[in-house]
Amino acid sequence: MFTAPADGEAPDPGAAVVHRIEPLFAIGNAPLIPSLARIERFDVVHLHYPFIFGSELTLLGRLRRSRRREALLVHYKNRLVGKGARRGAFEAYEHTVSPLLVRAADRVCVLSPDHARSVPYLRRIADRRPERLIEMPNGVDTDLFAPGPDGAGLRASLGIPEDAVVAAFVATLDRAHHFKRLDMALAGLAALGDERLHLVVAGGGELLDAFRARAAAAGLDGRVHFLGPVPHGELPDVLRAADVPLLTTEPPESFGIVLIEAMACGLPTIATDYPGVRAVIDEGDTGLVVPANDPDAVAGALRSLVEAGTEGRRRLGAAGRQKAETLWSWPRLLDRMDAAYREAIEERQRRSR
Repeated sequence: MFTAPADGEAPDPGAAVVHRIEPLFAIGNAPLIPSLARIERFDVVHLHYPFIFGSELTLLGRLRRSRRREALLVHYKNRLVGKGARRGAFEAYEHTVSPLLVRAADRVCVLSPDHARSVPYLRRIADRRPERLIEMPNGVDTDLFAPGPDGAGLRASLGIPEDAVVAAFVATLDRAHHFKRLDMALAGLAALGDERLHLVVAGGGELLDAFRARAAAAGLDGRVHFLGPVPHGELPDVLRAADVPLLTTEPPESFGIVLIEAMACGLPTIATDYPGVRAVIDEGDTGLVVPANDPDAVAGALRSLVEAGTEGRRRLGAAGRQKAETLWSWPRLLDRMDAAYREAIEERQRRSR
């Protein structure tokens, strides 16, 4: 694996060899690593998208004769959607580099057909060459994320009453993740006005203080608990302390890994009705889907799960756990990824004749 260094302790790569290459420079989450254009002698190149600079360097490298027999698999996660000064640049990128990349790919892994059809250049592939798209959802460690009690005592440490219902919101709170829309979750909580409901927010970033102020202004002091950054290995403790996760996101969100992590922990889920995200939840069976940009709908969904009681939430959560084990556990996805590599290699061999 070739990637840039990141802040914090690196996860255990297991048997994989990870090359962390210092970028020439970086703009936000986009590192420029010129040596990516020189990577060669592999059977398949697996590129995670979006990867600004990495996508261009991969395409540039494939102009070399020695690279033309390498299969290219693009693992498509989400579109680039920006606000303010980034909006125009991201739109230009989405009309130039992105279509070129998926057209060059031998196979494109998409998180769901629902999300793929919401992206114009992926929809064209689905209509003309559907065999080039492979459904490959995100995965979850169903051993790490599993049902259990609040063993870490998080609720008590935050002063949450024993009879409270706790919603959890997990996201990075920075400008790059503006689409997570914690403001919508706070507005829904305020609209509900139920003192029994508390919200635990796990995530850090430069917007954290602004969200603290927003919660206070909404009169939610004492019912919204900001944990700050939480290491991924500790997220199961946060989820097991909760009764329902809340994902009030918007595009470019395309799946919502926290949803399947919460479902693996046996929790019912609430998320907004957008392509890809809604495909994760079975409405009424594993959770609830709410209209976008509608705090009253968020409040209504929260009210439904509060009134469902412990047994009602447990029933939905059990169905979610079963779905997580069936569709998103890592062993099942590894077999599918092996098959995707084989298909990409075979397609590259066919195109190289």
